Amino acid sequence: MSLKSLLIVVPCALFSICLFAQKKKKGELPNRVVCNYGDVKPEDFAPAVYPIDSSADAVYLFDGGHTKFEGNNKGFFSVVYKVHERLRLMKKNAFDNLGNVKITLHVPSVGDQQKLEDLEAATYNIENGKIVATKLDKGSIFKDKQGDFITTKFTFPNLKEGSIVEYTYTISTPGLRLPSWTFQGTYPILWSEYEIEVPQFYEYVLLKQGYQPYAIDTVRISHDTYNISDPGENAMSSIQTFTASTNTMNNIWAMKDVPALKKENFTTTMDNHVARIEFQLSAIRYPDVPPKMILRNWTDVSTELLKDEDFGAALDKSNNFFNDDVKAAIAGATSGAEKAQKIYEYVRDNFTCTDEDAFYTSQPLKKTYQGKKGNVADINLLLTAMLLSQNIEAHPVLLSTTDNGKAQAMYPILSKFNYVICEAKTDGKTYLLDAANSKLGFNHLGANCYNGYARVIDPVLPELIPLFADSLKESKVTTVFIINEKGHKLSASINSTKGYQESVSLREELSKTSQEDFFKTIKKSYTGEVSLNNANVDSVKLLNEPVKVRYDMSIDMGDEDIIYFNPMQAEQQKENPFAAAERFYPVEMPYCWDETYILNMEIPEGYAVDELPKSARVMLNENEGMFEYLLAKNGNNIQMRTRVKLNKALYEPEDYQTLRDFFAYVVKKEAEQIVFKKVK
Repeated sequence: MSLKSLLIVVPCALFSICLFAQKKKKGELPNRVVCNYGDVKPEDFAPAVYPIDSSADAVYLFDGGHTKFEGNNKGFFSVVYKVHERLRLMKKNAFDNLGNVKITLHVPSVGDQQKLEDLEAATYNIENGKIVATKLDKGSIFKDKQGDFITTKFTFPNLKEGSIVEYTYTISTPGLRLPSWTFQGTYPILWSEYEIEVPQFYEYVLLKQGYQPYAIDTVRISHDTYNISDPGENAMSSIQTFTASTNTMNNIWAMKDVPALKKENFTTTMDNHVARIEFQLSAIRYPDVPPKMILRNWTDVSTELLKDEDFGAALDKSNNFFNDDVKAAIAGATSGAEKAQKIYEYVRDNFTCTDEDAFYTSQPLKKTYQGKKGNVADINLLLTAMLLSQNIEAHPVLLSTTDNGKAQAMYPILSKFNYVICEAKTDGKTYLLDAANSKLGFNHLGANCYNGYARVIDPVLPELIPLFADSLKESKVTTVFIINEKGHKLSASINSTKGYQESVSLREELSKTSQEDFFKTIKKSYTGEVSLNNANVDSVKLLNEPVKVRYDMSIDMGDEDIIYFNPMQAEQQKENPFAAAERFYPVEMPYCWDETYILNMEIPEGYAVDELPKSARVMLNENEGMFEYLLAKNGNNIQMRTRVKLNKALYEPEDYQTLRDFFAYVVKKEAEQIVFKKVK
């Protein structure tokens, strides 16, 4: 059945569904900002600074987008996307970023191409109290073609500090893909809005994210007619024009006074937090025919992926080429768990990952096996195949790493995933394995994998696996023993047992530098005259064990009448990691902290304690964390124990100030010093 016959009449059933919804008339919303291109007024130049951000290099005065469907001359619809931007460039620092505009289109040699239309741009300045507009000359527009993409570039003319610049353009794209919209960026925005008009033939899943409130979030219904031209199947066919009449859903979203989004410490990726809406086509419902479901379920997607030659098709084959190596690897193993661990270690230790951001395989499994290298999907799917060959239940698992942004937990939107690991089940236990990371032990994942939910690719049970940073509990213990030596010197012995994820990071660091250089860096973290000896890092190659750092140190205390000594030494938290006065998105720590520092020291010979910091204990939101600082003099010794513990890794924006104050107290307390006074 042709599109013409499907769309020419609106059936009563569909029409009644539209009438059932609350119908609103079209018209401007009372609190909506209206901005017409070219309508710049003198008062627009009045603010010397903007309250939303007095230090901003630039401010978006208006940021608008509008998408609608239009019938095209190819017998279908085109999505017409119009953008209108108006900005105030307050400082020259913004000229490079915002004074140059790039618009990229997809123009493949075969298939549908995007078209750029109605491009206009201008710069506005105040001269002698009047607005002077300098329009963009068409000869100043340049195009650069790279493969299937054309980028249109231009630079605003006559830029000055305080100029207002404005541009608008329209992109027409055949098909049904709705452009996403971002309400927030690196500069503050006074008003950002996005409007879409969608024929009710098409259903989309709306994906919202961000932490800014909407000034407008509404839907209205109208009835529209679309004119479509069908050129026919060949040059001999006559062009036919027909109309499609249906209800149209008109959605409007807007935000007011949107602050700039700036990256702060403990942020996985800004893409997780920018205020944005995206769309995924979920169903097509033409009159008089069964609906076509576009967004499938995970059972169907898993089935397709396991048949895909670039993903899991090889898992259903015999794969005899690796049998001898697998048998050698599992020699002596008596249980399924032992076999799984030995196979995992064989792949981890003998294969090199060439690309850690890959969803599909780059080559057949046999080629990966022969070349001993491949991307993360190549390696972990090879691991899966080897486990299956030994009758160990194993499945690929899709996830999105922390730097890639969060994937949708429920919807099978594969473009959101970028990493593949392996799930193995044996002897009544489940193991998650990543042989692409050469620094990981058995049943361990890197902190970058803890980014929400992962999805098991299994058509029978495509279950969700929760991988949240809150489930990672990192414990670190540092002990320091200090005794007196001759000549006003102290001798210290330092032992630090790292947490597992810190151990992974340290192993990675030591793969790129020597232990000698590593300890040179440690020495620089101390103040005063110190020397290190007997330095060593243990368990570097024991990947299931935490790394231990050990060294002895000689401290020259000098012969002053008064000595100030920080008992925390190099373990002192010197700066508050939360410097920003406010934060508009969550704090995302890579894991929960539990760091303990223990000190036992002799009072320097010939000195007495003049001042000793007071002990303290504070809680973070009752049970979310604690800081303990215990210090006491016992005869000729000083004993100290500090502990910083955070029971969760994710803190919402409303908890930011409390967290910031907590660390401010930790920094202040750990900066306190013991005062030793020479005994006369």
